[in-house]
Amino acid sequence: MLLLAIGLTLSIRGLATFLDPDAFAADPDAYRVIAKTLRQSGVFGLTGADGSTRPIAFRPPLYPWLLSIGMPGGQASRLAVATLHLVLAALTSCFVFLATRHYVVQLRAAGRTTDGLQAWRKLPACDSGDRLGLAAALLTAIDPILLRQSVEVMTETLAATLTVAVIWMWSRWDAEDATTTGQRASIFFPLGIGSLLALAYLCRPTFLVWAVLLVLATPIRFRNRRGVRSALLIASIVALAVGGWTWRNTRVLGHPIWATTHGGYTLLLANNESFYRYLSEGQFGQAWDATSFLNAYAHRYEGDPREAAFWRRDWTGAPSYDATVSEFDDDRLCYESAVATITRHPSVFAWSVVVRVGRLWSPFPHAVAGRSTPAALAVGVFYIALYVAVIVTVVRHRRRVFAGRWWAIWLLAITLTGVHAVYWSNLRMRAPIMPAIAILAVCSVVGKQPADD
Repeated sequence: MLLLAIGLTLSIRGLATFLDPDAFAADPDAYRVIAKTLRQSGVFGLTGADGSTRPIAFRPPLYPWLLSIGMPGGQASRLAVATLHLVLAALTSCFVFLATRHYVVQLRAAGRTTDGLQAWRKLPACDSGDRLGLAAALLTAIDPILLRQSVEVMTETLAATLTVAVIWMWSRWDAEDATTTGQRASIFFPLGIGSLLALAYLCRPTFLVWAVLLVLATPIRFRNRRGVRSALLIASIVALAVGGWTWRNTRVLGHPIWATTHGGYTLLLANNESFYRYLSEGQFGQAWDATSFLNAYAHRYEGDPREAAFWRRDWTGAPSYDATVSEFDDDRLCYESAVATITRHPSVFAWSVVVRVGRLWSPFPHAVAGRSTPAALAVGVFYIALYVAVIVTVVRHRRRVFAGRWWAIWLLAITLTGVHAVYWSNLRMRAPIMPAIAILAVCSVVGKQPADD
């Protein structure tokens, strides 16, 4: 069943890549050019027209580094990127299958009156958990967001792999510790979870919030010295990753940047005069036309974007760039401009939080030019069905799905919702949690195993 899940996932994602003539052609977030610079010069940065390299912290390092491995000649071929994404898809399918199988066993054992570990051992090795694991893997493979991002040079595919790997390890932690003994068993899971969370942070700094929540949740889950020691181990590994990236940025950029120099822009994109005016006029059900914002943003060195008058001005002509402004200072300017906008319009900001959360979890994509209406409706129907199944799972197993083994899923949902309630938000931002949503959805059909089985 596991091999079948992986095989079907590779077939679906591979076919999507083959049928899309534009697969991996664009590089909207500059990951490929960063990877090329890294491969050719060893510098995590960008290469200028004169061949000089400039270190940056504009993007997190993990995904460009993985891309650079497939650039032996300094160029990332479509085949190389497709291979990386297919490997990640196969790993995601594997972790989804294994996590689903374990959760199904736990839910079925809930009705037994015998000891929980004995109940777990008595369940057959190959049962409905395998079939539901296959179903969850297929739902993940065909998920519209993940399927679309699987042909883009972006981090969603990698992020989904890392999050579901953490969820699988978190779900197995108790069961493995109950069936093994010794110091090796006691550190294996926190070591693995800490390492995966460190990688997730280096993929997307947003996951640092998730890591902090899981560290805080670990002592609460175990309520003994093991929980405290495990939390410290996880925190130490994540701290090493944060410290290493911050040290590198301090050394090459002169500032202790712990995330990226792109956060200010994403905060400003979500909190600017143009977007707030769009919300105040009640157009939030339509796609926001960001043309005026982008035009003004391009001229940010010709005025003060922290002032409301800057955004009301009709900017024309070619923008003027100040070469002396560092990316750190540019990021600070964006942050300050966004905070100024929020301060001027606190009530609109409160409403914008509601809108952003709604967009993050909306089943339907916005109707925009070039987007097929039937396709958008099909996507919406898919996610509505998925959400209904998740609700059924929560209602049917409400005493189980909020237990410690499930916390990684719920804390990830809290993380994404909290971060994107303030920063820019759309459907794509929930890509990392979609494998977990698929797991919850298929658990809706799980029944409790009778105690006298």
